[in-house]
Amino acid sequence: MGNDARNKEVMLMNFNEVYWISIVEALGFGNHKINDILEYYKNAKNFWDEKVNSWKFSCFLSKKNIEKLKTINFNKAYKIIESCNRLGYDIVTIENPEYPQKLKNISNPPAVLYVKGSLPDMNNNLCIAIVGTRSSSVYGNKISFEMGYKLAKAGTIVISGGAIGIDCLSQKGALQAGGKTIAVLGCGINFNYLMANKNLRDNIAKSGALISEYPPDFRCSSWTFPMRNRIISGLSDGVLVVEAGEKSGSLITANLALEQNRDLFAIPGNINSSVSNGTNKLIKICAKPVMKVEDILEEYCHLYDNLNAIYQLSLNKNNENKKENKLEKENLDNLSDRAKALFIALTDKPCYVNELADKSGLSASEILQGITELELYGFIKSYAGNRYSRL
Repeated sequence: MGNDARNKEVMLMNFNEVYWISIVEALGFGNHKINDILEYYKNAKNFWDEKVNSWKFSCFLSKKNIEKLKTINFNKAYKIIESCNRLGYDIVTIENPEYPQKLKNISNPPAVLYVKGSLPDMNNNLCIAIVGTRSSSVYGNKISFEMGYKLAKAGTIVISGGAIGIDCLSQKGALQAGGKTIAVLGCGINFNYLMANKNLRDNIAKSGALISEYPPDFRCSSWTFPMRNRIISGLSDGVLVVEAGEKSGSLITANLALEQNRDLFAIPGNINSSVSNGTNKLIKICAKPVMKVEDILEEYCHLYDNLNAIYQLSLNKNNENKKENKLEKENLDNLSDRAKALFIALTDKPCYVNELADKSGLSASEILQGITELELYGFIKSYAGNRYSRL
């Protein structure tokens, strides 16, 4: 391809981005009419070329829609594109071949995705969303990390929202497994929100992608997070809810998954725990209970060739033990010195805190901090009377 042809292709792509950014500006985020525009006009260029006379005769654009479209100034779209170029973000419109087909098939797909990193091949790989409460328990943290790790090891792309709690633990697990993960944000990628997770987001962008339908500096609000949840479920083959209260935002994602004909999975939880009320209710109504990662993988072996071989291996107990030993070694390497000392002091026989303090040389407060860390990684078992042993 010569330079002139390349320049022409870049110009067309930029205009494609300008058109779709402007359409979103006029119609709003999450508008169902994006699919109508594609079906009726085939692409954004045709839509803009036809202009007002054609829009009036369309069966899906209201007078208010048309008035908004008529007042659009492309300058805002150009500024957004310039900002993305400066920040190194990609703009993937719904016409772009890189746009995920799974997401394109929902009733109200985002017309534009802003991407930091590289979108993995979601069309030919299993994609599972892991969602749950921000106020997660030690049990929930352990399970979400483990599920993220094991799904990624099986070649699954792990999708979540990048928030604290269940989201970030599942994505940390996927990253530690060397897998691909995607965080769908409820604000612009460049907006200064929840910076406690900045390092995690940077790592996600290195091995997968941060994505948002909102322009780079778009502020979050009470409606942006529920709106983005349709993207989390829409990118996925199935959604796993780890922990969720009865009014958790994760249940919005679960309901959207059902509306989008996605599979729904849930981790059974303590019936006396408020963060398990939502997940247990999902299991009672419609979700498949998940006791191990194979409960998810078995649903998709017939769809993904690469997954079937991995799944068969996972059923082999010896191979599973090797995986667990490797996970244990990797997690042990990540422990603090305090937690390592406590782990060495632990045995298969339950011990009291004062006994562990004598064996390890740690103070009682250090013991309790070490216990919390070991519980997160699943290395310790608790008993009545504040006794502990290796799991």
